[in-house]
Amino acid sequence: MKVELPRAGSGETLVATLRHGLTELNRDRRVGGRLDVGLIEEGRRQAEEAGRRLAGTAFDAVVASPLQRAIETAELVTGWPRERIEIDELATERSFGEMEGIDPAEVPIRFPHVKYLRIGHVGYSLNPPGGESFDRLHERAHRFLEGLLARHRGARILVASHQNFLQQLHGVLRGRDPYHALEDDILNCELNAFLLDPDGRLLVEHREVLVPSAADHPSF
Repeated sequence: MKVELPRAGSGETLVATLRHGLTELNRDRRVGGRLDVGLIEEGRRQAEEAGRRLAGTAFDAVVASPLQRAIETAELVTGWPRERIEIDELATERSFGEMEGIDPAEVPIRFPHVKYLRIGHVGYSLNPPGGESFDRLHERAHRFLEGLLARHRGARILVASHQNFLQQLHGVLRGRDPYHALEDDILNCELNAFLLDPDGRLLVEHREVLVPSAADHPSF
């Protein structure tokens, strides 16, 4: 079934966000962050399925994180060549510093000072050693949105990025603080669309789970 995104009127901006497809880090339940891994075969299938759901949906701009998994997802979903996709460093994933690449079960042993905020089944590390706080990530998401609207106000934009970054971007769009923004988990290849008025205020939002099987690999 094809996806119907909110229709933008004169001067309105549509910001659609897409989390990347499955990687080995997601599959193996390891901390990802800035580690630059590509999609695994299942992740590519997810992106292709998402592309079929979005077939015929036109975007004026496609913006991606500089990490391979986001760029590859954007290519497979939209059919746009890599050179046409706008890469924005501000859209990269949260840095987890020294925790990147490890099993979360190792964290209490190697980094016993790390504290977690538990929301549902997901544990969010609050102070990863050498990493980025949620307050700083939220501020970065705010700067990203300001730049996006400065470049593409009034357009239909797709942003391909990552779980923690997109949670904070959604929080900025919804007017939530960095910690309430964590209440909405995001599946691989999940689409969220936000229709903004000419002043950048949120009018309508819409969520689509483009790949139901993504729920087989929940956040942790």
